[in-house]
Amino acid sequence: MKIKKFVAPTLKEATEIMKRELGEEAIILGTRRIKQPGIFGFLKPELIEIVGAVEDEKIFKHKSNGEDIPGNTVDLLKKMSKDIEARRKNSSEEIDAEPFEKYDYSEIKSEIEEVKQALNQITEHLKYKSSIQYPAALRKAFVNLIEKEVEEGLANKIARAVLTNLSGDELRNEKRVEEEIIKIISELVKFSKPVKPVRRKTFVLAFVGPTGVGKTTTVAKLAAIYRLFENAKVALISADTYRIAAIEQLQTFANIANIPMDVAYTSEDMARLVRKHQDKDIILIDTVGRNQRQSEHIFELAKFIKSADPDEVHLVLSATSSYKNMIDVYNRFKVLVPNRLLFSKVDEAICLGYILNMAYKTKLPLSYITTGQNVPDDIAVAEPKVIANLIYKEVLL
Repeated sequence: MKIKKFVAPTLKEATEIMKRELGEEAIILGTRRIKQPGIFGFLKPELIEIVGAVEDEKIFKHKSNGEDIPGNTVDLLKKMSKDIEARRKNSSEEIDAEPFEKYDYSEIKSEIEEVKQALNQITEHLKYKSSIQYPAALRKAFVNLIEKEVEEGLANKIARAVLTNLSGDELRNEKRVEEEIIKIISELVKFSKPVKPVRRKTFVLAFVGPTGVGKTTTVAKLAAIYRLFENAKVALISADTYRIAAIEQLQTFANIANIPMDVAYTSEDMARLVRKHQDKDIILIDTVGRNQRQSEHIFELAKFIKSADPDEVHLVLSATSSYKNMIDVYNRFKVLVPNRLLFSKVDEAICLGYILNMAYKTKLPLSYITTGQNVPDDIAVAEPKVIANLIYKEVLL
């Protein structure tokens, strides 16, 4: 394999030079920005350096007689193996190294190392084709985003923003690249601040989503926070009449926390109960979990939500779900007009790139994340730095 560096003002020009010299089969193994030579090079626009490679038929020579042996490293190793096998067949004597001193082992070793490095980079190139355009530190960060399940198109958008924002020296600093990526992620996502109780207004918050995502526990956590830490007047309304256990769970909590709770069996009940609690600061509505594939149930739930006329509708998604399933849930629950995203079970998720994907795709602001079952703990306000670090570094600050 022939490997060579090419330098030009732009990536396109450098690639064209590589193709002319190495041929159309040549591939790019890596790129980086470099300063122009000379004392005042730092004042001039940076150049693009690429490393190109193409399979090459190399010529290796015997040390002893100068005879040419055509072929690449693999061919040479095969010939050496054949020589050894022939000597074994023709002689019972122990084979020594002398007959093989004619081979240039240093060149072979160097060639093998080049091939290993090239194969590693080609593997990465084939896996993440677009990463080849980025400098090493940014390429590593890009791959990290992909491995966190961030969509490749979105990961490229982030990487290109880093290229624009950072200088050549900064782009070679992994820590600086990481800081910039976290900053960009926090800017890509919208966030909503928690409702602050105001005595002159009653805020109505509804929580919707598929079955098993933890809506009831989330409602209990927020009710406890508003009641105990915000000293707010809170009321609970449950529309989950399909699961008696859910009503009993919420009722038990309401009794302990001394919070009034009612059950809405119809959309008319919902409207009446919201009017009943207009003297409260916060009304939290727990709804029945619905299979997003059952459209008739979703539309039935939509009537309850419309009757409640909530200020916020939080679509609760499990962070352990697949991105494809999250998109399907969002598309089918859009009839409920959600205006917030809330991610549950963050502590159980293997990777959290889906949070970024969903927030970016839906343009809905993130409200909360939950990290366990404890009430009122294990819930956190979705804040820019918290979410960005959670997605990229899987660290909850």
